[in-house]
Parts: sequence; C-alpha cells; structure tokens
Amino acid sequence: MPMYEFQCDDCHRVSDMYFRTISDTPAVHCRHCGSEAVRKMMSSFASPLSEQDKMARLDSKYDKQVEQAIAKAPSDSHPDHYMRKMVPFSRAKDA
Repeated sequence: MPMYEFQCDDCHRVSDMYFRTISDTPAVHCRHCGSEAVRKMMSSFASPLSEQDKMARLDSKYDKQVEQAIAKAPSDSHPDHYMRKMVPFSRAKDA
C-alpha cells in the first residue's frame, strides 16, 4: 500500500495519503483546507536491514565494551549465578 506526502500550495501544510496501488491516483485535495493545489513531495522511506548488516554497522569496539561492562558487574547479576541455584521441581522444598 503506497503512501505519498502532499504539500498544499495554499495553506502549506503536509498531508499523508495512502493508495491501494501505485497506479491508483484519484483527485487529491488538502485534508486541512480542501484546496486542490497540492504537490507531491519526496518522502523518506525505511529499509529493513539483515542481521549481518546490523552487525557490520556496530562499532568495532562494541565487543570489548561489553566484556568490560560484564567484568565490572557484580557476580550475582549474571544469569549463570541464578541458574546454579535452581533445583528441579522434584527436589524443591514447599514454601
């Protein structure tokens, strides 16, 4: 479903409009003042990145910063600390 932005030449406000298809362009008018003097604007768009692209954009120092932060964290904040304290339900005491 394509979305377009139009700017009104009369009130200078911008309106977003959705169309069913790219070829579907009915008469467009300003949603704010009703004028038909509107111009299609260039709009920005988003493009999803793959996980590989996201990893490539990370700062090269990222892994080192994470390791330093983990080293400074208290020992009881690591998930392994709590995993070692867990027992199966069959051995758990009634509370």
